[in-house]
Amino acid sequence: MSVIPGYPRLLHGGDYNPDQWLDQPEIIAEDFRLMELAGCHTFSVGIFGWTAYEKTEGVYTFDWLDAIMDRMAAKGFKVILATPSGSKPAWMSRRHPEIRRVNRQGLREPHQGRHNHCWSSPVFREKVTAINSRLAERYHGHPALGMWHLSNEYSGECFCERCLGRWHEWLKSRYTTLDGLNRAWWTAFWSHTFTDWAEIDPRDGSLDGLALDWHRFLNWQVADFIEVEKAPLKRLSPEVPCAINTMGLFNGLDYARLSACVDLIGDDQYPSYDADGPGLHRHAASISFKQDLYRCMQPGRPFFIMESSPDLQQWKKPNRLKRPGLHRAETLQAIGHGADGMCYFQWRKGRGGMEKFHGAVVDHVGHEHTRVFQGVAEVGRLLDRLAPVAGAKIQAKVALVYDWEARWGFQTSDGPCTDGELYNQLVLDHYRPFWDRGIPVDVVNMDCGDLSNFQLLITPALWMLKPRYAARLRTFVENGGTLVGTFFTGICDPTNLCFLGGWPGNGLGEVFGVWNEETDCQNPGVTRPVRIEPAAGVYPKSEYTAERFFGLVHLRGAEALATYGADFFAGMPAVTSHSLGRGRAFYLAARMDDAFLASFYARLAGDLGLEGCLAEKPAGVAAQRRDGPDASWLFAQNFTPRPQTLRFHETGWTRVDAEAAPAGECVTLPPFGSEVWTRPRD
Repeated sequence: MSVIPGYPRLLHGGDYNPDQWLDQPEIIAEDFRLMELAGCHTFSVGIFGWTAYEKTEGVYTFDWLDAIMDRMAAKGFKVILATPSGSKPAWMSRRHPEIRRVNRQGLREPHQGRHNHCWSSPVFREKVTAINSRLAERYHGHPALGMWHLSNEYSGECFCERCLGRWHEWLKSRYTTLDGLNRAWWTAFWSHTFTDWAEIDPRDGSLDGLALDWHRFLNWQVADFIEVEKAPLKRLSPEVPCAINTMGLFNGLDYARLSACVDLIGDDQYPSYDADGPGLHRHAASISFKQDLYRCMQPGRPFFIMESSPDLQQWKKPNRLKRPGLHRAETLQAIGHGADGMCYFQWRKGRGGMEKFHGAVVDHVGHEHTRVFQGVAEVGRLLDRLAPVAGAKIQAKVALVYDWEARWGFQTSDGPCTDGELYNQLVLDHYRPFWDRGIPVDVVNMDCGDLSNFQLLITPALWMLKPRYAARLRTFVENGGTLVGTFFTGICDPTNLCFLGGWPGNGLGEVFGVWNEETDCQNPGVTRPVRIEPAAGVYPKSEYTAERFFGLVHLRGAEALATYGADFFAGMPAVTSHSLGRGRAFYLAARMDDAFLASFYARLAGDLGLEGCLAEKPAGVAAQRRDGPDASWLFAQNFTPRPQTLRFHETGWTRVDAEAAPAGECVTLPPFGSEVWTRPRD
């Protein structure tokens, strides 16, 4: 399945803004010459083009877009045609002030920036439907149309009376009665019991259940707005996919849920790879994590990178140039983790505005004789050779749970979770050991349907448990699966009420065979020694380090694999194992260091027969494998400033430039180098 139906190739292109150059047609003509030289063939057009379509209310002009679409079709290119709702015209804000958002202080925002429309405004919805209908009527059968791009990076909240009214109606549909809501939110706290729906103000920060539901409501509002955007497009072009672009791990929206509203997901990827920084490979692992997350959101469908930068981003400080080789490495990293395309923001740098210095394929100099352009052209040639990779799968037997609602519950609970990025960091702790070994991982949420395909399931800091999820975890273990949980798992129910009877709650204490009485939460950098017990078997070291979080655990059927070596809880279990049915459940009561996690998961991988995609792979090198019906591909990127040597498992691997590399032969990647090999399927 290709990203664009009937267009079986890896997408390569970017955001193209010809509406900014309509007074200079020679620039637009030059763009089409340069596009071919760069190997770019897929372009998002019209993202912020509303005023270019409708300078006066109700008067539409599409002549310039007609010309662009026709030129694209003549070249065999595809257009990802955007709906322009991400940035409304100034005349609209002035004539219809109710479309502007109301902020948390109750003030109507001025016309400024972008993404500041009211989600509920009937006027704005009417205007969006009108412009989207005209775009669909005019271009639904155009040969250049490959995909609809809904708005841009949905985000934000509005506190106008209409949005607050919809909030109250949403709460009624969720809880039915005020008594039900009051129980779910524990509103007797601070005498917050509500006696009328209109009393419920989402800006009240004293009720964490309210704050959690406000996140859910905002997600529902965006999903509802997406349906408004889609309606005229799907009515006139049902076969053309609708896509949204996302912002990685952005906290404001649950992209896993929003993915159900659209045909395709395109993530925005902007790594900050510092070639001289000591944390480069850790940052690279975090980017791979996001790619695996988006790969798993829509099983059976492709995803792609909607935005990236071939060079610096003007909003990241310092404005560090991208070092030679890193753009190619970023691209192969994304393709290796399942992306079926790499597109850029932006094709050409503008002359003004706050993004005029953002990286682009075409710089202000305007020709192809730049380092960045030549790097993009090299990537374009490589992606053409890799066209058969489109649709190839990644076979993972390890699943890591990342859930936005669990994250929100974690963050809205005042106490141990004051760091907004802590949940992400705790999950990444358990992703990196597999990334380091080249073992594929599916990143899923609690709504993931079938767990039986996995041998190993990891649930770091799964604070909030959705209904029946604890029972599903128990079944997974009883049927022979291996489960790894940590401190801060099974603390609250879906409304963020604490489970009673001991943690991990909702029956998970029986699965793990422990009771976590309390957790000592210290400042970053505070550590305690952890000693390996004989029951754990042979580890490379006898003592490791735990940092910041130290759960005080009592055994309830489990055995201790490691114990604390200091503080008043010295001798208490820090890592445990519990047999249940045909499987095992491990519990990590403390935040263990990287050395322990590497050894722990290496032992589990060995026990479960989980192999990396390379026989030998040094630290700091990423490796991925994709399998198609007739061939397989191996991708490797060296995120270190030194040459690194790799070795294959099997014979028959050939570089895409046809240079053979048999198994057992050492292959060396240069500093920040990257490569891809292929072989026929057995």
